[in-house]
Formats: sequence, structure tokens, C-alpha cells
Amino acid sequence: MDIPQELLRNIYWAFREPKYSTQSDFIIELKKYHKIIAGVNLKIDFNDIAFNFPKVVIQYVKYTKNDILEPQVLLIAENSQNFTLSELLYKIHNFVGVNLFSEDNCFFEGLTFATDDDPDYPDIPVYFLDTGS
Repeated sequence: MDIPQELLRNIYWAFREPKYSTQSDFIIELKKYHKIIAGVNLKIDFNDIAFNFPKVVIQYVKYTKNDILEPQVLLIAENSQNFTLSELLYKIHNFVGVNLFSEDNCFFEGLTFATDDDPDYPDIPVYFLDTGS
């Protein structure tokens, strides 16, 4: 598999919002937030292919009172082939980011490839969600 080592760098977002009901509503808010933080408009085409696989697993860090967890979430592309930038960012927010709402590490910093040999998800790329505070 030709798997990118990093994805979605230089996109500013904070997981401080509830789930969005549509991708278009989410992208509007993401663009507004990015412009506030970066001082410039986000110059990407959200219809471009971000990830050319039908499934991806996102792993992230979740702090609890007594432990550090690293849950995983399987995301499946709507077209069963690949993810557009819009779809991937939207699903990351709605299925992962909402779990980071109250965390200090709620700022999106991209994705880093971890493995494609996870025993729970064989032959599916696993990416670690990079977050900061």
C-alpha cells in the first residue's frame, strides 16, 4: 500500500464544537476558524481526495481521571472508494473530535500514519490524531 505518512497538516481547528449535521455547515465553520487563527483564508479544495482508501482508523488520546486511553474509530468513505478533504475532516470531528470537547489537547494538528497491521483492523491504515493544547 502507498500510504501517506502525514495528512491534513496546516489546517487549524479546535474540537470545541458539538457534532455538525452537514459537511457543508462544518466546512463553513472550519474556514471561519482557520481564518481567525491563521489570518488568511484556507486555500484548499475540499472536494480534493484526501485519502485514497475506503476505510481508515483514527486513534487518539483521551485522558480520564485515572488513566490515559487510546481509543480507535473506524471511518468508512461514503463512496466506498476514498475520502474527500471535506468528508474526512467532517467525520474526524463528528466521530472523534466531539470526544475531545473538554480536553486541553483539543487542537487539531493533523494525522500521522501508525500502522496498516493492526490486529483489530487488518489491512486498514491506522492514523494517530495529532492534537495540541
